[in-house]
Amino acid sequence: PDDRDFGEFRAACESERGWTPTYSKGGVRVWLQPLQPHSSLHKIKCRMECREVAAATLYDVLHDTEYRGHWDPNVIETFDIGRLTANADVGYYAWRCPKPLKNRDVITLRSWLPMGSDYIIMNYSVKHPKYPPRKDMVRAVSIQTGYLIQGT
Repeated sequence: PDDRDFGEFRAACESERGWTPTYSKGGVRVWLQPLQPHSSLHKIKCRMECREVAAATLYDVLHDTEYRGHWDPNVIETFDIGRLTANADVGYYAWRCPKPLKNRDVITLRSWLPMGSDYIIMNYSVKHPKYPPRKDMVRAVSIQTGYLIQGT
């Protein structure tokens, strides 16, 4: 991803145009946006405020695959596959799902960009020849996921 991609991601995070609010409770807000008109597939956007956590700390925690197991009780396995550039890598993440769903895994291209007191982490699914889908999991497809972390 280039600067334009990061800018478009930030604009989507900050915009409420075309998004339908679906949940607001306890400082957490959730919106939906159809991918196409009359489609059953939706984008989901969540916004929450972490009052007692500095943006840099939240960025470090979200960005650290080795530390994820300490705070994410659903993680089964996560690791870096390879570094592509100074701000992009490919990684593996597998997580537990509630029964009766099968556990999921995904290979993602992850890119990040610190911007002063703000940070962006963006991901989307990729295929990797050394990590084909596993028989005991459902391979997830991520069109786009990510975080816009804003310092306050």
